[in-house]
Amino acid sequence: MIYAIINIAFALFMTWLAFFVDSKTGNEGKNPVISLNVFLALACGSMGLTILASIGAPERLAVFFANLTYVLFGMYSVNYAIYNVFYPAIERPFIAQILSIAGSVWCAWAVFFHFTGVTVTDFVGFRIDSVSLFMDEFATILPYNWFNFYCLIVFAVLPFFSVLVMLLRSENREGRLDHQKSILNAASIISAWTALAFINMASHRVAMFSALFLVPYVLAQWIVVRATLIDYLYDAYSLTGFFLKGLICYFFPALIIGFGFAFLWSRDAARSASFYIYLAFLIVLVVAASYQIMKIFNRRSGFRSMRYEALFEEDLSKFDFSDDPENIVRHMQAIFTKNIGMSFMRILVENGSEELESVYDLPEEKKLVISTKTKLFDTLLNQNRRIVFKSALDTGYYYLDSREEIGNFFAETGSDAFIILNEGRHILAVIILGQKAGGNVYTAYDREVFTKLYSYFFVFGYYMKNIGNESIVGVVNREIRMSEQIIESIQGNIDPIKNKRYDSGMMMVHAHNIGGEFIDLIKLTEDKHIFVMGDLSGKGIAASMSMVIVKSVIRTFLQETKDFKLLVEKVNQFIRFNLPRGTFFEGIFALIDFKEDTVYYINCAVPALFLYNRAYNNVMEIQGEGHVLGFVKDISPYIKVKKVKLNPGDILFACTDGALDSKSLRGEAFGKDRLQKSIIENTQMNAQNMISASYNSLLDFLSKELDDDVSIFTLKMLRQQ
Repeated sequence: MIYAIINIAFALFMTWLAFFVDSKTGNEGKNPVISLNVFLALACGSMGLTILASIGAPERLAVFFANLTYVLFGMYSVNYAIYNVFYPAIERPFIAQILSIAGSVWCAWAVFFHFTGVTVTDFVGFRIDSVSLFMDEFATILPYNWFNFYCLIVFAVLPFFSVLVMLLRSENREGRLDHQKSILNAASIISAWTALAFINMASHRVAMFSALFLVPYVLAQWIVVRATLIDYLYDAYSLTGFFLKGLICYFFPALIIGFGFAFLWSRDAARSASFYIYLAFLIVLVVAASYQIMKIFNRRSGFRSMRYEALFEEDLSKFDFSDDPENIVRHMQAIFTKNIGMSFMRILVENGSEELESVYDLPEEKKLVISTKTKLFDTLLNQNRRIVFKSALDTGYYYLDSREEIGNFFAETGSDAFIILNEGRHILAVIILGQKAGGNVYTAYDREVFTKLYSYFFVFGYYMKNIGNESIVGVVNREIRMSEQIIESIQGNIDPIKNKRYDSGMMMVHAHNIGGEFIDLIKLTEDKHIFVMGDLSGKGIAASMSMVIVKSVIRTFLQETKDFKLLVEKVNQFIRFNLPRGTFFEGIFALIDFKEDTVYYINCAVPALFLYNRAYNNVMEIQGEGHVLGFVKDISPYIKVKKVKLNPGDILFACTDGALDSKSLRGEAFGKDRLQKSIIENTQMNAQNMISASYNSLLDFLSKELDDDVSIFTLKMLRQQ
C-alpha cells in the first residue's frame, strides 16, 4: 500500500509541476516540458493503480495498468528525446510531431502485444513477464525478452542519443545560458540513471523498492523544469553553495527518512497502524528541521536562491537616510551588490543644468556627465520604459528607434543596466549597474524585481537630488539639517489664499522634529485653489521624505490634468506604486471655487472636517466616509466628490488625528466635542487666531508635550460689511 501511495503522491507532484511551468512560461500550454510532466504524472498514477489492483482485484486489471504504465513512460521517453534533439525550440516542427506519434504507437504495440503478465508481491517485488524477443534456436543464444528490449530503448538508448545530439548542437550556439541549460538537461538523465541504479541495488534487500522505478525520472524531470525556468548563469561559488545546501537540506534528510523507513519496516512486519504513525512523525520531524536549516542558509550569500526579491526588499525597507550622503550611497551600493552581485552601482543625479552627474565616485572611477536633453531619454520617457538592460537591446523591438543611443550610453558608462528615476518628464537621477557576477546577464526576473521595488529606488533618487546634494550638505547634524530643509520645502512652496472675501489660516506642529503631515495650497486661477491636507504613514525622516515627494507630484499632476477626481486617482497610484510598500495617505483633497462660493472635496480618511453654519450657530461634521490612498490599485470606485456651499460667516475647519486623539495625563482624548466647542467660542476671531485658540485649548487640556503631529486648516467666508 505504501508504494502505491508514494507513486500517486509523485503523480500529484508532477501534475502540480505542469501547472507551475505553464504559469511561469506563459506559453498557453505549448511548452513541451508541460507535456513531459503530464506523461510522467500519468505514468506514476498508473503505477500506483497497478499496485492497488494487485491487492485483491482481478489479475487482468493489474496487467492492464502495468502495461499502461510502461506505455505512458515510453511516450515520456520519446517526447523527452524529441525535446532534447530540437532544444531550445519551443514550437515543434512538423517532423517532431510525426516522430512523437510514431514513437507513441510503437510503445503501445510493443507493450500491449508482447507483455504478458505482472507480479507484485513483497517477496518478488514488481516484475513484468513478456514474450521472448527471438524465436527457436536464437532464443537460446540470445535469451532476451521484449521487456528487456523495451527498457533498453526507452530507459537508455533514446535518452542517451538525444542528449548527445543536444550537447553537440549547443556547442554551435553562442548563448552561454542555453549551453548551461543543455548541460542541466544532460545532468537530469544522468541523475535518473544514478538513482535508478541505487533503487535496483536496494531492491535486492527490499524487493518492493522495484515498484519505485519511476521516482528517479521524477527527479530528472524536476531538473528539466529547473533548467527551463533558470535565467542566470551559475558560477563556482554559487554551485558550491547549492551543492552544500542540497547535501544538508535534501540528501541527508532523505537518507535519514530512508534509514528510518527500513528500521521501522524491519521492526513491524505486520505493517500495523503504528508503523504509519511513526513513519509520518519521522517525515514531519525531518522535513521541519530541514526547512529551518534551509532558512538559515538562505540568509547567507552563496547558499540562498537566485530569487533575491524578498531579501532585497527587506534590506531596502530598513534603509536609513539619516546618515551622511556619501555613507548613504555606499550603503545602497552594498545592498545592490549583496543581492544582485554586479560589478558596480553608481548614481547619476540631475545637477540643475539638464545634465546627469555622477556623485560620490570612488577614487578609481571617472566622473560622468550626461545630458538629459537627448533622444535617448526622450524616447524612453515617451514609452514609459524606466528600466533598460543591455541584454534586451537586440531582442527588444521597442528599442528600435533608440538602439544606437542606448548602446552609446552603455558604452560611455560601462554599464549593463540602468534605472531612470523620474517625476513626470523630469529626470531626478539614474542608477547604473555593472555586469553581474559570473558573466550573468540581466533577465526578465531582474526587470520584474526592479519594477516591484522601483518605489525604493525613487525615494533614494529623490533624496540624492533634493536633500543629499553635495552642495548643500554640511557637517551639522543630519536630522536637524534635513528637517529644516523639509520644513522650508513645505512652507516655502505654498500659494496663500488672497481672495478679499475669504480668510484662511493653517498650522503644522510636529511632535517629534518632523513627520509625514503636511498642508498645501495650490493656486489654479484667480477664482480657484486646491487645498490638500494629510498624513503619510510612518515617522521621522522616511515619512517626511515621502510627504515632500507627494507634495511635489501633486503639483506635477496638476500640470497634466484639471480633473479633480482624476488627480486623486493619480496620486493614489503614485503612492501605491512609487513609494515604499506599506505607505498610506489619510487626509483630504479640496477644490475651492471662490466665484461659486463652493468647496468640492474628496475625503481620503481625514479624521474630521467641520462646517460652522452661522445661520444656525452650530458645527457639523461633513467629512463622511473616506478611504486612505495607497491601499488599493484603483481607488476610483471608493471615492466620491462632495460639495458644500458657503455663506457669509460660515467656517470650514479641517484637522488631523493629532488634534482629536491626543490624550491628557489621565488618558482622556481631547475629542471632537471639545474641538467643536472651541470653534463656536472663537468664531469672531480671524482664521489664524481661531486655529491658535483651538491649539492652545488642546495644550491646556493635555498639560504635557504633544505625542502626535497636529495640522489644522481653516477657511472662513467673511461677512459682508
